Amino acid sequence: MDSDKNFDVLEKQLKILGQKIRIDIMKKLNVCRNPLSYSMLQKEVLGANPNSVNFSFHLKALKNGNLISTNESGYSLSTLGKQILKNIVSLEQILYDQNKQIMIRTSKYSKEPFNATKIEDYLIKEGQLEKFLAIQISKEVKERLSKANIGYLTTPLMREYINAILLENGLEEIRHKLTRLGTPPFEAFSLFDRNSNPEQFISRLGFDVSEQFLLLNLLPKNLADLYLSGEVALLNLNYWSLRPLGFYLDSKSIVEYITKQSSINLNTLDNNVAFINLIMNFFDTLTKFKPFFSEDILLGNFNNSFLSYFNSNKNTSNILNIIISQILKLTNRQYDEKPHLSLEFSFLDNIKKNNVENSKSHFYNDFLINLFYQISQNNDLICPLMLYDYSNFLSSKSESDLLTKVLTSSNRNNFIFYKNNRSNLLNSTFTNVHKIKKGNEQRNKIVLDKILINLHMIAKKSNQKDGIFFENLHEKLDSVFELFVCKKKLVDRKLKSSNHWKKIISEFFEPQNGDWIDESLKSISFFGLNEAVKTHCGIEIDRNENSEVFAQKILNFMIDIIDEHNQRDHGNYIFTQPHNENYLPNRGYNNKLSLGDGTKRYNIDLIRTDSKISLERKIDLYKKFEKILDGGSIFTCNLDNLNMPEIIKFLINSKLNAFSIRAEI
Repeated sequence: MDSDKNFDVLEKQLKILGQKIRIDIMKKLNVCRNPLSYSMLQKEVLGANPNSVNFSFHLKALKNGNLISTNESGYSLSTLGKQILKNIVSLEQILYDQNKQIMIRTSKYSKEPFNATKIEDYLIKEGQLEKFLAIQISKEVKERLSKANIGYLTTPLMREYINAILLENGLEEIRHKLTRLGTPPFEAFSLFDRNSNPEQFISRLGFDVSEQFLLLNLLPKNLADLYLSGEVALLNLNYWSLRPLGFYLDSKSIVEYITKQSSINLNTLDNNVAFINLIMNFFDTLTKFKPFFSEDILLGNFNNSFLSYFNSNKNTSNILNIIISQILKLTNRQYDEKPHLSLEFSFLDNIKKNNVENSKSHFYNDFLINLFYQISQNNDLICPLMLYDYSNFLSSKSESDLLTKVLTSSNRNNFIFYKNNRSNLLNSTFTNVHKIKKGNEQRNKIVLDKILINLHMIAKKSNQKDGIFFENLHEKLDSVFELFVCKKKLVDRKLKSSNHWKKIISEFFEPQNGDWIDESLKSISFFGLNEAVKTHCGIEIDRNENSEVFAQKILNFMIDIIDEHNQRDHGNYIFTQPHNENYLPNRGYNNKLSLGDGTKRYNIDLIRTDSKISLERKIDLYKKFEKILDGGSIFTCNLDNLNMPEIIKFLINSKLNAFSIRAEI
């Protein structure tokens, strides 16, 4: 009976509360410390329309239900009214949470209501999560959002919300697949405020996404971690999965291609129109390669196979201006300050007659003078890397004078001088493009990539124990081979459907024994050799015989592993010297080259630049390393202009495979 009585009371109260205005009255009285008069309460509840309803009728109903009370001061909420109102508010919140719609601003810049089913589909499709787990996670997302004071979410914020719940549930690998790619706003603002053109700004943002996609989604986690920790260096990370590193193209092969594709007759180049057609066709052909390399093109035999056609032209100035403008157009890219074209000048094949030789030298001199002048007039222009055969310098006074003039210019860092024996020709990646398998007579070469190992980090982890050092080094070399396997798969996946690429391969490379990607050169290198030796042996390479021997032991160990891998798997790996400072990007990777102090960096040279030993001793020591580095090496010498002529003569007489000279630091 008591339950029936209680139900009757409940039914009565629910009828009283069945109209919104009565709950509004109770809510208004609940927030007032003092009783409200009839007129004041009516104004607070009904606002500008006090006579819109029979207000006294509703007050009487609430009073009959003991939900409000009245006295001389006015109306107030009763104790029972406060208790019931508290539960009404709770019920309203439950209903609100159940029915409220959180709006999502999608990546397509539209707004739509939150939908748990879409989260399930997203987790299954993009995260490859099993359905029962996807349902569980989506339910948890929905429950948490209902408790949060959120009415509006962007798609990136929703992704972060989901990723946090995935992490809490131990699903880190799934979160890894779903992490949004992009640049943090702070970095975007910093880039926006820099003195850069719009193309550089947009390119940089795109590069960041490409790099993140590689590290988070394309590479296995263990290999990506090697890069992130600084144990290996990958070059041009934004293009790493998309393109080979570079090409060696014999200029003669391009000229031959042009003559097949057009009506140009090389034997009848006797007027400006014919000369200009040859130039434009030559560089138009080179432009076809531009979408397919990340570092540079090296044009082999540039003077003998291309420039030599213009020696007899009377309008030299006009022709040179056209050639140089095309070179600078191909060399420069909007997004960085590195040269993307290298030119080889070889002089062993010069015509022996003195008058022809002099005319050629004069033409090449004019070419360099005009090139440097145009670059000096525009700070945005980048000088191509120039590879000069120095074999002729001692026998030809004009060539020797040219060398001295070149090295006293501001562009000396853009020159590499090499001995023309077709075994150590270098491009800007310091790769020996002529290291080819026996029987393979291809003139042109593709350099797939170059990966560098941080030797110093290995030394720090080895605690001066030889066995541990070489065990760790072997492990890193195995990882580098794995990275090249990944690179091959990714680049092949990207390029195999490109008809443009297929045409380039068939016209210029013609793989002899299978796929181009197998025959491409794969360069393995290192950095931090001096620091590794100092950490392991206690003293630098140039100051102690034991350190010198250990450095050679490291390099011999690496080349032995590479040769073994080539023999076992028919690979085409080569062992090369680390590149110069500009090789690694100015942004992002510099911290991995530092020694815990932003002002101190790993020594890229094989012999440290601040070594006190004589130049003769440096060269003798360097030659020991040069014999091991079959893929390419270069001796770098810091000089001031005062001592230049005699030191240049000394460098040439030393018969180094290759050397470069940079400004004294």
